[in-house]
Amino acid sequence: MDAREIHTSYGMVRAKIVGVGQTVIFIHGRVPPLAGWQSWASTLEPVAEAGSRAVAVDLPGYGEAARPEGAISTESAVDCVLELFDRMSIHRAALVGHNWGGLIAWRAALLGKNRVTKLVLIAAEGAEQMGRDLRGESQTPTLIVWAEEDSYLPASHAQVFANAIPGARKHIFARGESQPKLGSAEAPQLAGKPFNDVLIPFLKE
Repeated sequence: MDAREIHTSYGMVRAKIVGVGQTVIFIHGRVPPLAGWQSWASTLEPVAEAGSRAVAVDLPGYGEAARPEGAISTESAVDCVLELFDRMSIHRAALVGHNWGGLIAWRAALLGKNRVTKLVLIAAEGAEQMGRDLRGESQTPTLIVWAEEDSYLPASHAQVFANAIPGARKHIFARGESQPKLGSAEAPQLAGKPFNDVLIPFLKE
């Protein structure tokens, strides 16, 4: 696994990179311990083995990235992710985001429509805004993944996204499908193979 430091207008980003092929950028949430690249540890190698270049980032102020001056807003995080395309010479990429990272991912997809090939939203924030104000705006092929027992962001939010994004697919992990708990929420990507078996076929299409 290659490790890189990428300097952006918003601070230094740390990236873990494995594999070659189409680029898939993984964006973490903001609640520890899922606030860094390690939240994708069980997914990066399988995605790479399936023929993609997996890039897991630590955004400025999170994980192994240095804390910049001032707070990191969602808007600056979106701009930072889009800047990474140029800094890392990425022409087009799929975005996979969990929680806050999901909010960053779908906003980045709206702004960088020609650069984001696919979108995977995992218990993503912002369903209300998407459903209320941006319904039909996103045309990026989208997979929505949730855990049935997520009490932080209820699984009903998945349907809001599905209704707002034309052609979006939805997968809800039911109780008992190897979903590890993290406090009051559940994170599908921590399940390993069951999650990868949903994600990878979508990325390969």
